[in-house]
Amino acid sequence: MNFGDDHVKCIVNMLPKTIIAISRCIRSPEIVPFTHGLVMTLRNYATISSKIIAEKEDRSFIDLNTEKLCTHVCVNYLLDGGEDPKILPDSEYPQWLFELRLEGKKELEDLDPEVDGWLYWREYRLRQLRQIRRIEKLKYKFINLQESPTMRKSGYRGKKASLYEI
Repeated sequence: MNFGDDHVKCIVNMLPKTIIAISRCIRSPEIVPFTHGLVMTLRNYATISSKIIAEKEDRSFIDLNTEKLCTHVCVNYLLDGGEDPKILPDSEYPQWLFELRLEGKKELEDLDPEVDGWLYWREYRLRQLRQIRRIEKLKYKFINLQESPTMRKSGYRGKKASLYEI
């Protein structure tokens, strides 16, 4: 490509202005208009942080003193203004404390309607609702399941069963 002398002079004259504009862009990342009509934008990328974040001090500890472990309730958090509470004999604690159920919730198979009463019926109803939701999801996933023997045996006719009753 052959440039004319006028074109080369124009580029040479614009070069210092362009360099100044680029240096302004480096100093401030805003939009800096060039003097010859172009606009240049710079992106603000995150820089590597030079700040050093101090690690938090771990205040939890395990007490290995066996005598203290046998006589005190060693808690793993700081108590303001005192030491750990002492373990008392069983007679000094209320009776209801020893009657608390600490095991998890019983399954439906382990419950008895005569003994457990409303707990049994609540679990029974929750299981029914879970089964209904599962069938509703499967209905749309597997269209052929709608007329399956399991559906007929369960007597489930859908959410609006009252519409189908005669």
